[in-house]
Amino acid sequence: MLDAPIVLASAGALAVLGSWVAYLATIPSGNVPAKPVGSVIAQLIGVGLAAAAIALRVQGGQPIGAAVVVPASFATMMATFFVFLLTQRKTPIGAIRIKVGDPLPPFAAQTADGAPFHTDSLNGRRILLKFFRGHW
Repeated sequence: MLDAPIVLASAGALAVLGSWVAYLATIPSGNVPAKPVGSVIAQLIGVGLAAAAIALRVQGGQPIGAAVVVPASFATMMATFFVFLLTQRKTPIGAIRIKVGDPLPPFAAQTADGAPFHTDSLNGRRILLKFFRGHW
């Protein structure tokens, strides 16, 4: 016999995990959605199912148990982490296109040593900037 809270908690964990897999699969092809509403909704559904599983156990007066706590905790932590990561991602406004020979747009950053860097220090010099995108 299937225990409804265990099924709900597991379904919540699968919804969150499936959303992560679907979202991460878009990265290599460069088709990452600008506003991943579907992924956020799937995360919320997963957390809702996990919360419902715990509520059913508490309401029934039964001990929650590891079979419910583990997938419910997984769903909650992973969904929270996913939403946190989405808040950290900053995309440029509009399409920034720079060609060889174009003037360098002004920007500021930190060097690897932590020293401040600004493009003003490069005025009048020919330079080559190479940005590593992080594809391994």
